[in-house]
Amino acid sequence: MKRFLTIFLFPLSVYAQQQIKSKAALESVTVYNNGAQLTHTGKVNLPSGTSEIVINNISGRVNESSIQVGVSAGVTILAVQFNRDFLNTDAANPEIKLLNDSIKTVNTELSKTKNAKTIEEQTLVLLDENRKSGGSNTGTNVAELIKLAEYYRAKSTEVRNSILAISATEEKQTRKLNALQQQLAELRNNPNQQLGQLVLQLLAKENVNANYNITYVTPNANWLASYDVKAINTSTPLGIVYKGAITQNTGLDWKKVKLSLSTGNPNYNITAPTLNPWFVSVYSPAQQSLAGSSSGVRIRGMASPLGEANMLNDVVVVGYAKAEKKAIAASVSTVNNYTSVNESQLGVTFDIDIPYDINSDNKPHTVAFKEYEVPAKYKYYAAPRLSLDAYLLADVLDWEKLNLQAGNANIIFEGTYTGKSFINPANILDTLSLSMGKDKKIIITKEKQEDYSSTKFIGSNKKQAFTYLIKIRNTKKEAIELSLKDQYPLSTQSDVEIELLESSGAEVNKETGMLSWNLKIAPNETKTIKLSYSVKAPKSKILAGM
Repeated sequence: MKRFLTIFLFPLSVYAQQQIKSKAALESVTVYNNGAQLTHTGKVNLPSGTSEIVINNISGRVNESSIQVGVSAGVTILAVQFNRDFLNTDAANPEIKLLNDSIKTVNTELSKTKNAKTIEEQTLVLLDENRKSGGSNTGTNVAELIKLAEYYRAKSTEVRNSILAISATEEKQTRKLNALQQQLAELRNNPNQQLGQLVLQLLAKENVNANYNITYVTPNANWLASYDVKAINTSTPLGIVYKGAITQNTGLDWKKVKLSLSTGNPNYNITAPTLNPWFVSVYSPAQQSLAGSSSGVRIRGMASPLGEANMLNDVVVVGYAKAEKKAIAASVSTVNNYTSVNESQLGVTFDIDIPYDINSDNKPHTVAFKEYEVPAKYKYYAAPRLSLDAYLLADVLDWEKLNLQAGNANIIFEGTYTGKSFINPANILDTLSLSMGKDKKIIITKEKQEDYSSTKFIGSNKKQAFTYLIKIRNTKKEAIELSLKDQYPLSTQSDVEIELLESSGAEVNKETGMLSWNLKIAPNETKTIKLSYSVKAPKSKILAGM
């Protein structure tokens, strides 16, 4: 095959000797996160010499610089031009065809209605002329005049009523015709339903039945990843169904095409960047006002509990680093039998052998293309400062081998839909941790101990002590592992001192104020954690964020 990549701007008619029409068949589509590459094939009988080939049935939304045309050996491409194809758009769109048929039907009925109205109007004129002729006839006696008047009255009433009925029908048909024509105009102007065509100038040395192929990139398509994450129980592997929601408004319906989903993107600007000198300068930052009042205390790491609670509910996919890794075994499934994975320097492509139909309607069409069964380590997680619920987490190692994209995940545990999560590989390290839902059989309480909380005044300072008891009761029939997180406040003010008094053996991060416990709780066992800290600050200042 011989490839040619260009779009000529000069008139093609310079070369044209005869025009041949051909319809290209859409064979395959590679969908990117932003854009798609379409590949068409076809055949055409070429006579010896120069011919103008009009190829229909391609997308009307094309990046013209990306068009590539290949033809059989012995055929030379002289020029390529892309046009919008409004005539074939009408033929290819079943809605437009249906509207055109309806318009023809209504037009025919309207013509019949107008003809019937014309006949009735002419009948009324004829009655009037006969009435005048009968009135001027001096030989007509009174009895005949009465009979003629009665006939005229009855017939005239009948004809006039018929004209009124026909006029109402005509008005109704006219309104219907106008509505159909308006709907047709909207469809024809809809960019989602516009086809394109390529006009080629080809030179053949002899008569030949030539094959051709066309590839081009369109920006009007994309795919978004989503997942179904399933687990039967905590002793079985985790099932992950990888899905892609494909949206396209290329103007061309994709019928029975071979689909490929790529994690890469077609880059229109691939020029390597050039570094320029980097200048820096200094400035004096404005003094920021403290929350509450000028004498308030700013506590680092103490965000609004409501805001943090919302964040905890929304962000249920977390990641953390581990040195130890385990191999992930992906089991073969029905979907996997039809999908092959190809990795390159620019991304990963999933080639699907099952033909699909994706209409140009700018609506998502979901395709399941890969399934994984991966070993997972299950544990529970709780942060009682934000929520008194225990979350079941499934930790997956070596998740990067799954070639995941950012996307929503439907979580299904023990056959029950438990909610939605979001997987974002950019924010995950060695371990992918998925929240499988809340376990109500793990009861957590956090209560302030007033007897061990106090306020003392020492000179010009005020010292407050805060003590909390966290209780975790496991009402399940099996032992659990629980990762418990809490925190104590931090201060950036030199005259405010915060001291951690009791942490019940927690792992303490003094930079963030985070406390971590890894607990093993037997069935029907209750663990108690004591947390205590003090805050010393000038009496004239108000503690904010406590």
